[in-house]
Amino acid sequence: MVIIMDIKIVKHGNHAVNSDTDGYMYNFNTSMGSDFSLHIHTCFEFIHIIHGKLLYKVENSEYMLSDGDFIMTKPDEFHSFSFPEECEYQREFLHIYPGFLKNYPEILESLQTRKSGYFNRIPADVVEKYGINRIFRDIEKCCAEPVEETDFMMLTYTLQLAVKIKQILRSETPENQRIPAQSKANVICSYIDAHFMEDISLEEIAKSVFMSPSHTSRLFKQETGMTIKSYLTMRRIRKAKNMIMEGHKTMSVFVDCGFSDYSTFYRAFMKIVGMSPDKFKQQQTKKI
Repeated sequence: MVIIMDIKIVKHGNHAVNSDTDGYMYNFNTSMGSDFSLHIHTCFEFIHIIHGKLLYKVENSEYMLSDGDFIMTKPDEFHSFSFPEECEYQREFLHIYPGFLKNYPEILESLQTRKSGYFNRIPADVVEKYGINRIFRDIEKCCAEPVEETDFMMLTYTLQLAVKIKQILRSETPENQRIPAQSKANVICSYIDAHFMEDISLEEIAKSVFMSPSHTSRLFKQETGMTIKSYLTMRRIRKAKNMIMEGHKTMSVFVDCGFSDYSTFYRAFMKIVGMSPDKFKQQQTKKI
């Protein structure tokens, strides 16, 4: 039975579409649950589930979410979600780009240091205990009727949210919330994560799960919504971005990331990041 929720849409932010680094975006909406294939963001994503039941995958972990739960991902953390049955899905999410917190490096660090694929979910009772739901109510009111001071207010709410998350990760025991994910696709991801800097082939990946290359490709696409090649390329580009941010030269990182030549690396970087490696490096230099 589908429960009909009140249709309410709130959307506000100062994030520019052509920017991957600065601003925020808040969205409250209702829709029929539909699956979303594996993807990454360049922002921190915080989602508060109002109503619905869904399976959320982050890296090699799986979380079953329901009313009141909270899920978070950081930039470049692979994630996807699906619905075990038809339902009306009501949620609110907040996207925070790193530049929005540039004057608060300790807050950025606290959000970044969480290990990818771990402690992404905060259960509903803990959300209520620490007042995360109340922070989101304030955010909703702030974005529903924006005024001149809204951006500043959103900054204060974001800082409050980050502090609460830090307290939860320090004081609670989120290890028990994580569902071990042992599907073939996750085994494939783990193998790629360990070997993406090498010149690995589909045949080698298939051997790691004891299947034929064609069967491996079909299964991975079915479970993740993307091809093995796409996942491998995204892993390599994420490594390249990190190396560039660490100060490595753009003309040398492609070898350490598993690319056979610079032109292939350049095309992949442009497609995924939306700019050339040199332009990305220039943007990172400006932040220092």
